[in-house]
Amino acid sequence: MRRAIGGFKPAAGLFAEQKRTCVDKWYGHLLDLAPLYDWSDENPHEAHKGRKRVPNEVQQELKSLPKTEFCSMWEVDNKERPRYWSDDKNPPTYDFWTPSALELRTDRWVAKSMVERAEREIPANASEEDKNTMLNDIQEECLVEQDDQLQRARKVNWFAHGNMMDILPDPLREKVRLDVFEDLHILERQQIRAILNDWVPEKYRLEDAPDMRKMAIESPKHRLAFLDAISKIESQMDGEAATPEKKAALKAVADFYRRQVHPLEAITPEAIKNCTDINTLEQWSRDLFYYNGDELLFDCWARAGELRKDASVGVFAAQVQSEFNDQVIDFNEEERQFFELFQKSIPLTEKEFLMKQMAENPVLEETLKHSSDIHILEEIEAFYNEHIEAEKAVVDVLVGDAPVAEMVDSLREVGSVSNAHYIGARKYKTLAHELTFLADKHPEEYASFLEKVTAMGNHHAQPTAPFAARVILGTRLFDSLVSISDQLSHDEL
Repeated sequence: MRRAIGGFKPAAGLFAEQKRTCVDKWYGHLLDLAPLYDWSDENPHEAHKGRKRVPNEVQQELKSLPKTEFCSMWEVDNKERPRYWSDDKNPPTYDFWTPSALELRTDRWVAKSMVERAEREIPANASEEDKNTMLNDIQEECLVEQDDQLQRARKVNWFAHGNMMDILPDPLREKVRLDVFEDLHILERQQIRAILNDWVPEKYRLEDAPDMRKMAIESPKHRLAFLDAISKIESQMDGEAATPEKKAALKAVADFYRRQVHPLEAITPEAIKNCTDINTLEQWSRDLFYYNGDELLFDCWARAGELRKDASVGVFAAQVQSEFNDQVIDFNEEERQFFELFQKSIPLTEKEFLMKQMAENPVLEETLKHSSDIHILEEIEAFYNEHIEAEKAVVDVLVGDAPVAEMVDSLREVGSVSNAHYIGARKYKTLAHELTFLADKHPEEYASFLEKVTAMGNHHAQPTAPFAARVILGTRLFDSLVSISDQLSHDEL
């Protein structure tokens, strides 16, 4: 800077003759400063950057950085976020695009309209070139109409999303008014989306179409059904394929759809048992983990333990498999109804009965908290003790080994002892009626519920499962309630 400015020597009288104001600006002092800028066409901002580090300096900087532990794809559940196919060995098999039901419907309409318009508009005596040109024009017009329908559907959904204040009911409307939609709780957002989807007319709804690949991933039953359907269609079309080329093309198409439905067909229990390569087993277990988490994963682990001659691996695989097979919270809607009846059938303890009475009667809760009258407290204790003992007496009758007719007579006799006994007997008579009605309506779900609740009892160490004793008592009560329900009249309920 000093060299450049020192080299600039204007005439002595130049500054004396100049009279600069705020309007007249003089830029002559910048002329000699231009060579100071190291400017190039490749990087105009190169002059403002520091010196580039040599490789050794880069390594020193990297070593001085703190160590960062990143979660791998193996550890992170990426079901909500699409994965990139960054590694050929770990393809994102579950993350595939699925069209909406509206797109599939309009696709079928495009194919149908093309055929109808081609038969109606293309003359039979036209040349091949003219036919191709007219068919392409027809297809373009149909695709434009399809895109118009899809765009209209998107605009209707955008309209619903943009007018949530006028569509949603009151509690959600206030939450949307006071907060950004993306900042709400995920359950509230799901509820809002469901309400908006119901508000949109059915022909404009953008719902995911049922996808064959996802159904095959989640259900072995559907997977076998799809494979069977592919084989049947292949056998039907095989008679129409006259040439070897057509047969090869048919086989290629059938194999393609088999891979879509079951891409890991080569991984079987026999193949795992005969495998002698640890790396192959590791890759198979990785593929199974990313695809659908099939139970063959445990076979891979057990086989790896055999190859490494480590018994602890087999023990660990067996333990994890038993936990995997434990149906603790895997109730469907009908089985959940059976489970609610199951919980009601278990007789209440003193604490449970008291909590139930306090929840139903707030005055009782206030009395127990603030009353100092010992007589009132004694009366309350005597009341719930009487009801607990009466319910236990009813349960003793139901779990006994008496024949059905004697059990019904004993139940009526116990119900006539006192008002508390009558309430307890009426409770189990009502349960018998509801259980029989549900069991007759859903016999398969009732059988599967009994299997699952027995598994819950076997794994009673799990926090959400009842103890084995309660499971044994509940299943015994269920058997008795089903057997006596035919002997009870509706007047007794």
